[in-house]
Order: sequence, then structure tokens, then C-alpha cells
Amino acid sequence: MSKRERVILIVSLVVLDALAILAALSSAYHLRIGSGWLPYHASADPHAYTQMFTMAVPIWIGVCAAMGLYNTQWLLGGPEEYARVAKASTAGIIVLVLVNFSMRDLELSRGLLVLAWGLAILFMVVVRFSFRRVIYWLRTRGLFNSRVLIVGVSQHTQNVARQLESTTHTGMRVLGFVDDYLPVGTTVMDTQKVLGTPADLKRLIHEHDVREIIIFPETLSWESFQETIREVSAGLNGTEIKLSPGFYEILTTEVKVSHKSLIPLFTLEGVRITDLDALLKIALDYTLGIALLIVLAPFMGMIALLIALIDGRPILERQEVLGLRGKRFGSLRFRTGLTGQLRRSFGQTLPDDLASLGASSRLGEFLFRTRLDKLPQLLDVLRGRMSLVGPRPVPAGTEERFGVWLSNLLTVKPGITGPWALGHLPTLEDEVRLDLYYIRYWTIWFDLQVLFQTAIYSLRYRSPAQGVAPRGWETGT
Repeated sequence: MSKRERVILIVSLVVLDALAILAALSSAYHLRIGSGWLPYHASADPHAYTQMFTMAVPIWIGVCAAMGLYNTQWLLGGPEEYARVAKASTAGIIVLVLVNFSMRDLELSRGLLVLAWGLAILFMVVVRFSFRRVIYWLRTRGLFNSRVLIVGVSQHTQNVARQLESTTHTGMRVLGFVDDYLPVGTTVMDTQKVLGTPADLKRLIHEHDVREIIIFPETLSWESFQETIREVSAGLNGTEIKLSPGFYEILTTEVKVSHKSLIPLFTLEGVRITDLDALLKIALDYTLGIALLIVLAPFMGMIALLIALIDGRPILERQEVLGLRGKRFGSLRFRTGLTGQLRRSFGQTLPDDLASLGASSRLGEFLFRTRLDKLPQLLDVLRGRMSLVGPRPVPAGTEERFGVWLSNLLTVKPGITGPWALGHLPTLEDEVRLDLYYIRYWTIWFDLQVLFQTAIYSLRYRSPAQGVAPRGWETGT
């Protein structure tokens, strides 16, 4: 996006955050003291509280800035922004308590502080979530977009370009490719061409007002990669450089440093979710899994009854898949006639009529498209076999397709849904790369975002990529 759009974006967020914080503090005061709903026997001076809140808002905004909430790197995509909102609100309350020590005429209510903390997180998340939707809409109108050059041409880089082009909310518009080996003017995709070599990057940045460059190191020689980084860094002029990791970069990101006789040694951390993260994920699976099963039980019973009346028995079907550490189990689903029969043809669209592919009925097709056929897998979650969010289940008998990466995928439980279900992934390699990224960089916010987006796509009765199958055709998962 342009510098002017960036300023508008940040100023708008500062104003919205200030209003959200003020609303949280005012609501907390009203609920705890002003309304009389909760017993409060201490004296409270409304004027002193007003003065305190007036001081607190700019200080809180400063804390938000220190937490990176106005750094465009974390804005408008992914769960990291919401995680930082929670951290900033916690820090804001702590600062508020410290400031209160300097005001001897006011003793803040502890209940008010707790309410203000929770409401601040809620209001800021709602405001930023809504603001994202406004920006996404504006991006479809050509605003708040960044022009992007992709360095390197390969099947993977083309898949990335297609993914960026198909999802307008990313705000990234691919201008073309830069490559060492293909001649300038070579058509790489339908409308995208090779615009030059890495040596031409500085010129292309200025000519096309490029805001972001995505470099794929595996497509360049080591010498060319070094030269590209050196040349582009010397003349950035506001242009961001991004590196797209390959398999080995993802695997070797987490390392521990130790020293033996003053020699630094790196210890490679395994690709898995461990320690506190593992406990949080288990807690999320069981608490949310139980809640969903209780809420959805009547709905699941109705689906079972409809299947029995329309398609007959059996109501459920079982597919053997690989679980944690390769342990096999039968994954449950409502019977649609598509499990294990639908085959993936990467890059093709999901047919309008699934009956030709084995759908048992219109009901089976509806359940498959909306992913409601997966609801019985909540039982697998409670039995400890699956997770709500995780890598796509690997069907038994297809292990050889995943090669050396299979052992990494099996370090966690397979998921009912996952990042792979939210976008069009043209190749199995892209899907495995995304699953490895999920395992390596897991956060509870990541899971919550995936669950929310999965629910949205299911309610829309379509896949996230306008008819492109959001899940594996080869497995029916």
C-alpha cells in the first residue's frame, strides 16, 4: 500500500483503539460502581475516575504501540494481531495500576480493573475484526493493496502467485516474476510474465512502485541470492523483502544454541507441539469439543435421522487413517458415499454435481460440501485420537506419497479441520509445507482463527476458493 494509505490505516486504528479503551473503562465503571448492580460500599469520586481514564487512554495507546499493534507486519491478517491485543491489554492494566499509585486521592476498584481488562480485550478485538472486514472490502475496490514482484520461477512460486491472486483480502497484487534463467517477456502464467532478472530489481522497484518483493531462495543460485539481497537492500525506499521458506527452512527454524570449547553449536528442535503449547491444545480440544458435542447433539441426531430416511443404513462410515505416531484408527463420518472414493486432481475445481462421483444423494452432497459430515469426528477428539485443528488425516495405504515428511506430520494428532481446509492448495507439496508450518508455529490463536474461518466457509455452503475443493479429493477428508 502507499505511504498515504499506511498513514490512514495507522491513524484510523489509533482512533478506534482509543475509543474502544475508553468504552471499556467507562463500561467497567458503570458495571462495577455506577449501576448499583454489584455491591460497592467504598467511596467513589466520578470526577477522579474521569481524570484517571483521561490519563489512561493515551498511556494505553502507547503500550499498544510498544506491543507492535501499529506495525503493519502484524495487521490485517492472521491471529497474531489478536494475541498482541490481549498482551497489550494486560500490560495496559498493569501500567494503570502503577499510575494509580501516584494519585493518592483515588483507590481503583479491583473489580473495575478486572472488568476493564476483559472488556478492553473484547472491544479491541471486535473493533479490529470489523476494521479488517472494511479494509478487505476496500481492497476489492483497488485500495490498500501492495504491488508485489516474485523472485524465482518454479511450480511452487506459480502456486503462490495463484493463491495470492485468488484471495483479494491479502492485499498483494502480483505484477510479475523476476528470474535468472527465463528470458524477459516469457509468459509464466495466464497474464504474468518475466519482467527482468534479479539484477533489474532496483529499476523495476522504481518503475512499478513495487512495495513488496517475495524471494524464493531455492530458485536462485547462492551467488545470485546473495547479490539480490545486497542490491535490493541498498535501494529499498520503503519496499519490504520477504523470503518464502522451503521444507528445510521450516524444519530448521527452531534451534537451540550451545557452546562447546567456545564453538557455537546449533541443536535442531523437532517439528512438534510440546510443553505448555501441548497442554493448551489438549485443553482447547476437550473443553471446546465437549461444548460443541453438547450443543450440536440434537442437530447431529436430526442429520442421522435424515440419512436413515433418505439413504438408509448405515448412517456412519469409517475410514482408516494414521493418527499420532502412525497409530491407525477408524475415523467416523456421516455417510455421504464420497469418503475414500473422491480423488484429488490438483488445481481442478469441485464438480457442480457430485452424484457422478459417488454421492449417495443430495443430502450426502450437502453434507460433504458444508463439511457437516465430519461432525461425528468430535467423538474421535474426545477419545484422544484427533484434534479439532491439525494436519489433514493421512489415509492408511498412502504413506509413500508423503515420503520423508510423513514422520513429521505424525508428531501431532490429525485435525477435523486445519489451515489446509481454508485455501486452494494446488499440490500435495504445498499442503505438506503448510501443515509443517502449522506444527512449527502453533499458537492457540491460530487454532481459534482456523475454527472460526471453517465455520464461516461451512455456513456459506462453498469452499474458500470459489468452488475449488477445500479438502483432499484423494482421501475424502
